This record gives sequence, C-alpha cells and structure tokens, in this order.
Amino acid sequence: MSNNSKYGLGRGLGSLIPKKSEIKKQHIDFSGVSSVSDEINVSDKDRVINIDINKIKSNPYQPRSNFDENKLEELVNSIREHGILQPIIVTKNGDFYELIAGERRLKAAKILKLFKVPGIVKEIDDSKKLELAIIENIQRQNLHLLEESDAYYRLMEEFQLTQEEVAKRVGKSRSSVANILRLRNLPESIKKYLNNDKITFGHAKLLLSLDDEKKQKVLLDRILSENLNVSETSGALKKINVKSHKRILEKDPNIVSMEDSLKEHLNTKVKLNYKNGKGTIVIDYYSKEELREILFKILK
Repeated sequence: MSNNSKYGLGRGLGSLIPKKSEIKKQHIDFSGVSSVSDEINVSDKDRVINIDINKIKSNPYQPRSNFDENKLEELVNSIREHGILQPIIVTKNGDFYELIAGERRLKAAKILKLFKVPGIVKEIDDSKKLELAIIENIQRQNLHLLEESDAYYRLMEEFQLTQEEVAKRVGKSRSSVANILRLRNLPESIKKYLNNDKITFGHAKLLLSLDDEKKQKVLLDRILSENLNVSETSGALKKINVKSHKRILEKDPNIVSMEDSLKEHLNTKVKLNYKNGKGTIVIDYYSKEELREILFKILK
C-alpha cells in the first residue's frame, strides 16, 4: 500500500509527484553534486531537474517548527547510501526556487554538502503551498499535534477554508480536525507538556473537558506524578469535581439521551441544564467557523 493510499491524502501531494515507476534512482556524487543517472520518463511539466541548493529558499508556509535530529540523521545516512529517491517539489520565485515539499531532504542534502538536488518545479499559489506542506508532513507523520493544530488554523484563517474543507484536503474526518484544532485552547503551561510528549493526545482531550485551568492543572499534576495512562486519567477526572459529576449522574436518562443526540449531531460538546421542566442548552464552539457550522446545522 502506498503512503498516499494509507493516509488518504493522495489528491494533494500525490498529484505533484510522478509515480515511482516513472522515476529512476537518483545517484549522488559525493564531490558535492546530486545527479540523475538515468532518463526520467515523465512529462515536461513533471521533468526532474538538478537544482542549485543555494537557490532554494525555505517554504514560508512550512507548518513544522521542530525536526527530530535522530530521524534526520537516519535520512542523511539513507541518502548517503541510496541517493535521493524522491525529488523535492519547488515553485519558481524570480531567480530562486521556493520549497513546497521536501524540507527534511533539503536539510539532509545540506548536511551532506551537496551542490544540487533533484526537484520538480510547479506553479502553485500560497494556499496550496501551505496545504501541500501540511499534507507531506502528515503523510510522513512528522508534524507534532500542536503544529498540526496551528497549521489547520492557518488554513482556515488565512485562506477562509471551513473545517469541512480542511478535512477533505488533508484526508481526515471533520471531527478529527475539530479535535486537533481544540488543542489550541489548552493553556500554554499544559501545551509544553504535550509538545514534549509528556502527555498524549488522549490526556489532552480529557484535560480540555475540564472547565477551568486550575482543575486542568490539578489533573495534569496527577498525570505527571503518578504516570497515569489515559484510562486512569479518565478515572481521576471523575473525582476532581465530585458535585458536578454527581449532578451529571443524577440526570434524567431522557435528558442524557437528548444531550448525547445533540453532541452527535452538532459534533461538539453540549450540556443540557434541566430543572422543573425548563432549563438552558450550552453549546461549546472553538472558532468562528465552527460557530457558523453549528448555526447552519441548527437552522437548516
């Protein structure tokens, strides 16, 4: 199974890269030149050319800010042994080229002090540059969750995309994109633990279910001090605010059922406060776009 089919993201990045069967192995001359040793059997627009490494600028829309040094070293060793098997993707910008996909390959090539790297030149607008940079990183599982969250937010804010449109572009469900976007709502004091892999996505979702930062900090301290897994954290969560959870448990089953139905329909957190035949509905949203989508679902 190909990487594209595995992650369902071929419509974006895959459309830019010729099939592997069309590209012969790239050989590296360690005098510093990366060269194509065999004929490249692709159309002119997908022709692989050797590009001066000093003329390639980084992608300003690159969503990834951290690079795993160990994995980068593994890539360097692989390129040293086998060459660059997949060309980078660039767009022309005056006398220079702007990187779209292949940041790690370019970094590895610079470490190896290569003069040129194989690349394919494409004409792509700014929104597509960000989209494809995100897609490439997700395909290779290189984006951290917080980087992914920020990247989705940029797609929505800078290019006026809905969550649904973002989800289609990156090959994920809308609910998955929504959950990752919500990580932006974590306090900075908690984000750093997620960023350093001290807590997982599952822990983060449970922390987000608490209604204030103090309670989140109490639960985070327990996660870290007792090395709680997600299941254990879920159990600890129920004890943080006993009175609140007792009220939830004492709810009329019909109200709980309606609450669950609303959560599923609106794809967000919903709370029904019911007493003596009247009450309120509290619906959480995490962006202006999500609010518009919720209103659309309610009013349609």
